This record gives sequence, structure tokens and C-alpha cells, in this order.
Amino acid sequence: MAEGESKGPAMPPTKKSKFMSISGILKILLIVLVAKFSSWMYNATLPPPPKTCGSPDGPTITTPRIRLQDGRHISYVELGVPKDVAKSKMIYVHCFDCSKYLNPFAGASKTVLEELGVYIVSLDRPGYGESDPDTKRTVKSLALDIEELADQLGLGPKFYVYGFSMGGQIIWSCLKYIPHRLAGAVLISPAVNYWWHNLPLNLTNEAYSQLLPQDQWTYRVAHYLPWLTYWWNSQKLFYSFSVISGNPDIFSFSDLIVASKLLLPMEPNQIKWMKSQSRLQGEFESIHRDLNIGFGKWEFDPMDIENPFPNNDGSVHLWMGDGDLVVPVTLQRYIAQQLEWVNYHEMMGSPDGPPITSPRIKLRDGRHISYVESSAVPKDVAKSKMIYIHCFDCSKYHNPFLSASPVRAVVQQLQVYIVAIDRPGYGESDPDPKRTVKSLALDIEEFADRLNLGPKFYVAGFSMGGQVIWSCLKYIPHRLAGAILISPAANYWWHNLPSNLTNEAYSRQLKQDQWSMRVAHYLPWLTYWWNTQKWFPSFSVIDGSPNYSPPDIEVLTKLFGTMDPVQV
Repeated sequence: MAEGESKGPAMPPTKKSKFMSISGILKILLIVLVAKFSSWMYNATLPPPPKTCGSPDGPTITTPRIRLQDGRHISYVELGVPKDVAKSKMIYVHCFDCSKYLNPFAGASKTVLEELGVYIVSLDRPGYGESDPDTKRTVKSLALDIEELADQLGLGPKFYVYGFSMGGQIIWSCLKYIPHRLAGAVLISPAVNYWWHNLPLNLTNEAYSQLLPQDQWTYRVAHYLPWLTYWWNSQKLFYSFSVISGNPDIFSFSDLIVASKLLLPMEPNQIKWMKSQSRLQGEFESIHRDLNIGFGKWEFDPMDIENPFPNNDGSVHLWMGDGDLVVPVTLQRYIAQQLEWVNYHEMMGSPDGPPITSPRIKLRDGRHISYVESSAVPKDVAKSKMIYIHCFDCSKYHNPFLSASPVRAVVQQLQVYIVAIDRPGYGESDPDPKRTVKSLALDIEEFADRLNLGPKFYVAGFSMGGQVIWSCLKYIPHRLAGAILISPAANYWWHNLPSNLTNEAYSRQLKQDQWSMRVAHYLPWLTYWWNTQKWFPSFSVIDGSPNYSPPDIEVLTKLFGTMDPVQV
């Protein structure tokens, strides 16, 4: 433009320039909002620092602690017999959101612990209770902590470990990293990581789908986004982990019964105090880090572990309930099937059935055999191992080898391990509708294998249980080290018995018993009716009017005289 020339009028702003101006402002606002949200989100994901025990703002130290090599402290409590006189020394590892005080063995009879000579130490896992947090915690580290705790407490070259739920999961780490220090291990409903690489995808998907949606998301966050675990379990927008929130839907009917038995004897303040112990130092270093470790990426899974006791100088037992709604029983069964050295015990129960109170082993056909082990002589130190078969209308608890003190003393002197079973349909053993004379002998053989009784074992039976011993001698003689038959029941129709002897013996029976035996032999389908009808006298043993001899009465008096009426 030439000098002196006047400028034209300014152009008014167009719609486009106005839009670009507004758009620019919106972009700036969006950037500010994103930055603000990111800053808020970052701060929300940062857990507060733990309130370490012994620090000015932390909880006080009330129980003994040992100092590890890295400077951390592990808190513990002891129970059972004194350590220096104990026959066995055990370390208990507690479950999720619990502490050293929640120990299922703590409720055991003091007399039983003394009789077994067991010393138990229960620890607070890192970040729980009064144990220092471990910010570098891994799947392996707690196993090494346990080893160091055992050394500092002077538990000797070998000790037992047992754990419940997430504590049971840690026992896998002990079996992997410190097997040379273990005398044995017990896993009670151990937590399962759904991302263990040896688990079949179809089984994990099926088990995972049965979890509550909130728990599925919690496990996903812990596995894929562990840095988000604190926020996920402290936010209020979505449901967080049901175990943390105390959702009752995760508890089965059996769980509620067990919990009520454990908590009913306690005062409300005592229950509140015990629940508070797990999170004394904050939630992140206890329960949140627990989730990240338990469901994060593992260096191994249980099916990678080799037999820790190849010389049979120890054993591993895994206990599981079929109604567990937190830990999937299907995955537990699969793991146990892959590891032949694991003794798997599944506790089964139905809502309308009697509760299961004693251990059971699962047979190949799916049935369960219930049993009790004598506390007189532990299996791993016994010179002889014996299976006892109870009599008619009795159970595994009716064991003449353990009922009287003099007999018990002899058993201890001879170092005999005795296990008594409930026969099929009795006590807590599943019925066997296909039961035959042969089948129980085969059950006994399989039972012995599952309990690792060795290539040969003794069998003993009383009355109808003694009759079963004949089946063992017939069908599994190669597995027997010896046999004892105490007044074994006789079948009057055994074909090699002389008829004159059977007729004479049969005629001496009460008339009602003669008819009961005839019905059982010739009309077995009528047995139930015969023994429940009220027109004629039924089997005398069933109706409680057997023809006992004076010596029988004397023996019974001695057996039951030491028991109180409730026990009888």
C-alpha cells in the first residue's frame, strides 16, 4: 500500500474464527480437566504410608518379635508344649485379613497338644498384625522369612508348616523353596491363583465364572493392574472384594456353622479386637499387597513342584471342603490329582445331612471313607501300622485297642499306629449301594495307599468287622503284614460248615434273631421292613436287647464305666 493511503475498514470476525477461538478454549479446559483427573487418580491410587508398629504414630508392640537379616521384624505367639520338650514343632501361617491369633489349632484341647508333644508358633505375615511390612515381598520371600524365623527360634533342622486359605497358598512356596527344612506340610483350603499356567483353561474359566462379579474384577485388578488395587478396594463407586467388605454371600451353610462355633464362646469385645488385629498398620501393606502377591504373576505353580519327600520321610496333606464358595474345589481336585505325593482330603456335606467332623479320603469311585487316627503313636515314627474295622451298629470311635489305658500303654510301647475307619454307610463314610463281600477289602487297600501306610499293613476287626477281615485275607493277602479277628461274625450259610454244627448253633439264637438272619439271607429286599415293623420282635442288637453273657456285661462295664453319659 502506498504511503499516505488510508487503511480500509477492519474485517469483522467470521463464524469460523469464533468457533476456533471457542474450540481452543475447550481444548485448554479439557487438558486442564484431564490433568486434574489424572492428578486426582494418581493420588487416589497412592496408598497412605503404613503405621509401623513401634513408631510414634503406630500401634504398640504387645507380643514377641524376631529381627530378620534385612532389619524387618516378624511377630509371633507360641502355644502347645514348651519348645525344648516338644516332639514336633510347627509354624502356622494365617489366612487373608487375619492375624497370628486366628489359629484353628489354638482351639485344640491342651491335653491333646500335650499328649502329642506339639509346639506351635503362629506368626503375623509381613504387614499384618505386628510384623513389619515388606515392600519387596514376593512369592518366594515369605518362605525364606519362615526359614529364618525357624532358625532364630531354634526349631531345629526340620519343622512342620501349615496354613489356611492365603496362608495355605504360602505353603506351596515353602514346598518349592525350602523343602529341605520341612518335616511335613498341611494346606487347609489353600487359595488358588487362576493364572497358574498348568491349570486347564476350561476348568479355570468355569470356576472363575462362578465367583461373584465383584470378586472377578478384584482378581483381574490384582493380576493385571496391581498398582490400582488400593484404589479399587477403597473406592465407593463399585462393589469391592467381598471378603474385605464382609459380604455374607461368600459363606456356605457349613461355613456359618463353623464360624458360629468358633465365635460364640467369645465376648463381643474380644471378637472386635481379634478382627482389628489384621489391619493394625493399614490396609495396603496387609490385605491389598496380599491380593497382588496371591493373584499376581508367579515364578511357578504347585504342579511344577517335585516331591519334597522322595524318601517318604515326611508327608503333605491338603484339606478341602466341597462347599467352599471362595476357593474352587474343582481346581483343588485337579492340582491334587497331578501331584501324587499330596494326600488329598475332601470334606463333603449337604445342608440337610449331618456335619462332617473327621477327616475323609476320596476313593476312585467318588465315595469317601471317614477315619480317625490314634494319637498314641504318630504314623511317621511307627514300627507297625494297623487298620481297625468296627463291629455291627458301631463306628470308628468304638476301638478296643484305644478304649482302655492299659491297652493304650501297650500300643505306645509297641509303637503301633492305628487308624480306625467308618465302614460304608456308617458314621461319616458315604454309603456304597453296590457293596459286596469283596468291595470293602478293596476299599481298605485303596485307603491304605491314600494314607501311605506302605506296601504291607495289619488289619484288625471285631464281630462284623472281624468278618470283613476274612475278605481281606481272601482278596488282598499280598498287602497284609498280619491280621486279627476278634469274635468274627459267622455266616450260617457258609457252604463248608457242617450242617449239624450250624443247626445246633442257630437253634441257640434268640427266635427274633433267627428270623432276622433268615430274612437277610433269603429275602434281603425285606430287611428294612422287618427291622422297622412293630408287629414282631426285630433283631435284638438293633432294638437294644441282645443276649449278653456275664463276661460280655463285665467287658462293657469296663469299656463304658470311664465315660460320662454324654460321651456314651
